Amino acid sequence: MSGTSLPRTSGLRLSPAPVTWTTVVVLAALMAYADGFVLTSLEGAVGAIEHVQGPFATWLRNSTLMVPVFVLAVLGALAFARSRLGPALHTARKVVTAALLIAAAGGVVGTAEVAVSLAYDYHLQSELLESSAAAHAHAGSSAGICTGTCAAREAQLAVITQAARLGSGATVAVNVVLVGWVLAARGGRLESPRPDRAEPSAA
Repeated sequence: MSGTSLPRTSGLRLSPAPVTWTTVVVLAALMAYADGFVLTSLEGAVGAIEHVQGPFATWLRNSTLMVPVFVLAVLGALAFARSRLGPALHTARKVVTAALLIAAAGGVVGTAEVAVSLAYDYHLQSELLESSAAAHAHAGSSAGICTGTCAAREAQLAVITQAARLGSGATVAVNVVLVGWVLAARGGRLESPRPDRAEPSAA
């Protein structure tokens, strides 16, 4: 008995209905490509040299790969909104709350993407500094004082950390604007109207 009800519950959680899949995919794609642009811009400014080359191709590839993750984020936000606000998202308060949850979920994914990518950039930059120091026989520190390669790594870490903070704020702000724009384009609705309600009585 319980074995048959479990798949049904999980299926309801994964379904966006009554929000259409088109709306979910549009929201996810917009956030994925916009957040990818923020990340590509940060990498061009403070990232490893490998990411500076071919930024358009990097942005397109990484953003496309992230679309399914953003789809899951949108579905999760909708599921959470329905669990807290009820199955129908009709009133202005519920729609705005659900939209903010979607933007926040996208912001979490975008922030994680920025953090992971910039952390990898820092790793690459640290390796480059180490190899450069070894080639020129520079000391990393002396008498407990961070100098040379050590100081360069600390300075780069500070830059990367600041860039990650800015990127996190930028992704959240961009997602709020994009979700609001989609909501406005849909006339302030997330759910689609159901015109088929009146047809059975006419038949």
